[in-house]
Parts: sequence; C-alpha cells; structure tokens
Amino acid sequence: MESSVDVVVVGAGFAGLTAARDLGAAGRTVCVVEARDRIGGRTWYRTDLFDGFGLEMGGTWIVPEQTFVSDEVRRYGIPVTDSELPGRMTWSDRGKVLDTLMPGPPAELGDLEHAVRALVAAGARLDVDKPLSDQGLADLDVSIREWADAAGLNGNARELLISWFCGCGNASADTGSALDILRWIAAMGNSVWGMVQASVLGQTFDNGTASLARALAEDSGAEIRLDTPVRWVRQESDRVVVGHDNGEITARRVLITVPIGVMQHIEFQPALSPAKHAISTENHAGQGQKVWALARNVPEDLSGFGWGTAFDYVGAMRTLADGVVLVCFAPEHDRVNADDIADVQRAVREFAPDAEVVAAATHRWVDDEWSRGTWTTFRAGQISRYEKDLAVPEGLVHFAGAHTAHRWPGFIDGAIDSGRRAAAELLEVLA
Repeated sequence: MESSVDVVVVGAGFAGLTAARDLGAAGRTVCVVEARDRIGGRTWYRTDLFDGFGLEMGGTWIVPEQTFVSDEVRRYGIPVTDSELPGRMTWSDRGKVLDTLMPGPPAELGDLEHAVRALVAAGARLDVDKPLSDQGLADLDVSIREWADAAGLNGNARELLISWFCGCGNASADTGSALDILRWIAAMGNSVWGMVQASVLGQTFDNGTASLARALAEDSGAEIRLDTPVRWVRQESDRVVVGHDNGEITARRVLITVPIGVMQHIEFQPALSPAKHAISTENHAGQGQKVWALARNVPEDLSGFGWGTAFDYVGAMRTLADGVVLVCFAPEHDRVNADDIADVQRAVREFAPDAEVVAAATHRWVDDEWSRGTWTTFRAGQISRYEKDLAVPEGLVHFAGAHTAHRWPGFIDGAIDSGRRAAAELLEVLA
C-alpha cells in the first residue's frame, strides 16, 4: 500500500490539472494519475505530422467571453492569436458549391431570416449561469432535427442550421441535444455572430494547447503519474483507495475528471449513483471526427459550411509550401476515412472542386478508450435527466470535467471552470 495524499485526481486534462494547481496552492498534497502517456486530455497538440506545423487533434479555440480559460492565459502569459476572419463564405449544397452570397437563392432569404429569429428567440430563454434543467426548457432538450422541425425552419436555411448545429456538437442531427448547442449562443450574449466565433473563429494558442497544460502542471507542484489507468475506486470509513495498473494509492478524497463514457469502466465501491452510471452507459453524442488535410488548388481563405456533404465544415488555417492546411469536421466518426487520402479529397472537393489532398491526419477519439468520444455534447434529453447529478459528490469521491460546467460544457473553459469549482469544494471539506 502506497503512502497517502490528501487528494488523488484521476485524469490530467484541464479539469484535473486546474484542480491540482488550486489544491497545491492551498498546501494540499496531490497525486494526479493519467491513463495516457501525456497530459491534456481531449486536447493534443502535435508537430510531427505536417512538416512541423502544429496540429490540434482535439480542442482548439477559445474566445474572450470564456473567462476561466482567458484568466489562465493571462496568468501564465500564454500567447494566443485571433483567427483571421474570412472575407467570404463557401456554401456547399450536397456537394454543389453555390455561387450565391447567402446560403440560398434570394427567394429563400425569408427562410434564412426566420431561422435566425428562431435561433435568437430560443437562446434568449437560457440563463447559462444556472442549471438548464431548472428553467423549463424540456421542449429544447430534443434532437437537433426535432428542434428544427418544431421551429418551422424551411429550405436551405433549415439544412444549414441543422448542419451547423451538428458541426458545433460534432453530433448527428438525431442524437445531439439542440438545447446544448443553443447554450453556445446564449453564452455569447445571444449573438449569432458570437456563436460562429466560438465555433471556429476564436483565438488559437500560438504554441498549442499544450502550452497552457504544461503551465498548469508545472505550477501545481503535484506528482503526475502517466501511463497509470485507474481500474477501481474503493471508499473506506476515512479514506479512499484508488487501484491502478501499477498498484494502489490512498487519499482522503478522490476527484474524478474522466469523460462521461469512461466512468462506467471504473469500478466504484460503493457503486456510482444510478444517474451517473446511466449517462456513462449512454455516453454523450459527440461521436464525430476532426480531420486535418493538406491540399493544393484550394483558396487560401476557404471557409465553407455544407449540408448533405461528407464534412459539414472545411476551413483554411495556414498556407505552407506544400499546400493549404485545412481543418475539417464531420458529425459521425465514419463519414470520411482519414486513412484514405482519396476519400478525404472526395470530401474536400465538395467545397473546393479542384482540390488535391496530399496528406491527412486525425485521431479517432471515438475509439480512444480514455475518451470514447470527442468534446461533450449531451444527447437529446440528457440535460433534463442528468444535469443536476453530474457534479454531486458521492461520499469521499468528487467529480469534475467540462461536462459538469454550466456555461461552457465541452470546452476548455468548462473544464477549467469545473476544476476550480471542485478544488474549492475539496478545500472546504478538507479544512
């Protein structure tokens, strides 16, 4: 039996690292155990794929309105850069690139106006600083497609909005909760443009998300053990024992920060509450893919949304000697075979018909046993059923992770928010 610490933090993503930093600053002894061979969780900055150009395989963008991550960026002097706003948009209707200014013919502009009004009206109903499940929003906690139908959306505007919601959630139209995506517009002051910025036009880390993860880890002073998957957590009368592949650790308290779909694969004694176990078994709806492509013969300012397309978004990030670096998203994990350059090229050509893809890269987050999905997007109905239970401690075991945040679940900001909340919670009971 290993010597005891005040807190064992399970998971070295932004939630776990933030909590460890705050606990360490208060004089508590902390051990962080991480199953992967790296810190950062569902962020992963790689410079070994496109001739040294840094690729974010997971979480990427932040916006100033995300105050928790912005505070940490300022605290550590982490350089970030505003994304360059596109001078034009490319619209792809089932693979046909439109030559219209707006995503539809002039006769459908009324449909587009109606869609924007419906979006703003729904967003105005949300108070994102309070539990959504307390606000009578069950009619919005439905699938993306069901919400679009109930809102009376029509034409290309309907198809665009469904595709956009799917892109935001990296979830399919029949699984993702519209309420979870509507939270984005509400969190941006109920601004449609703000919602676009939070999606793909915010700030990026000059030296990758890893720069902030490293700063948090170094500042924490905590022992961080990598390659240490936790298999079970057993509560005793005055302590918790955490079992991992290399042994056991005892602590006064444990903080679990793993993704929703991973919790069910840890054996808890006593068992998890029925609500936490149920949502972990269901998992969340963020089951799509993020693919990087290096392509020639594409516009250097390409920014394209599509419906009925393989990728729902394709955007240019940087121009290199060998081509333009494109970031591409799809709401299902098997829409595009990222190992097949020809298939990636087929998908990119729905936005840039002359594209020649020369390289592609991805990480299959859905198949990653320590993630079991991309960023958290709740399934239709999950907010109403489970939101109140996600952050509730169970005996000596506490919970954090972006999915427990009110304002920005699924984002780096939500993870940091949850880590700070959990650390304060632990410090109170450890006093």
